Amino acid sequence: MPDPQNDSLLPSEPAQATFHFRPATLSDLPALVNLIDLSIRQLSVGHYTPSQIEGSIGFIFAPDTLLIDDGTYFIIYPSTQPEVIAAAGGWSFRKTLYGGDRAPGRLPARRDPATDRASIRAIFTHPEWSRRGLGSKMLRYCEEAARAGGFQRLEMGSTLTGVKLYEKCGYVRSGVEDVAKLGNGDSLRIVHLNKDL
Repeated sequence: MPDPQNDSLLPSEPAQATFHFRPATLSDLPALVNLIDLSIRQLSVGHYTPSQIEGSIGFIFAPDTLLIDDGTYFIIYPSTQPEVIAAAGGWSFRKTLYGGDRAPGRLPARRDPATDRASIRAIFTHPEWSRRGLGSKMLRYCEEAARAGGFQRLEMGSTLTGVKLYEKCGYVRSGVEDVAKLGNGDSLRIVHLNKDL
């Protein structure tokens, strides 16, 4: 598993932008709820309608506390501001592909590394820290953590907002899309993507 204290900057990142990883804890939940809310409201415009955004927050887009309990959800913080959550994301050996604690279709059973793909889960960047490569940095960190957990193949259920980034990082559409029903009667497209490490 990657070492949260010894992450190194990639050559393409400016030297002054130093970020570190740490595991998320249950005490982070209020800040994570706020991060997800701001990220979806500001970064999903143009990909989803206002009704879809409102109906998804706190339902599809919300913290999954099982990831935190499993120790597979992480926070990126700037080295000069350790109290700040600039981005968050994780991976999972559970069968649930996406969604917060209240989302439908949760499958907490464990995946088998010999036959199943691990899932990349819930990568969100705070709008104030967007366009700094934190989403791809978190993605790579989670990929290495999943590899350390015994998985060589990955999958994700991506928002329309994230598909382009994930495809640039080597993920390929599987041909499967979900239409997640929201509590306000609207629905949300989720794109399935795969990657072999």
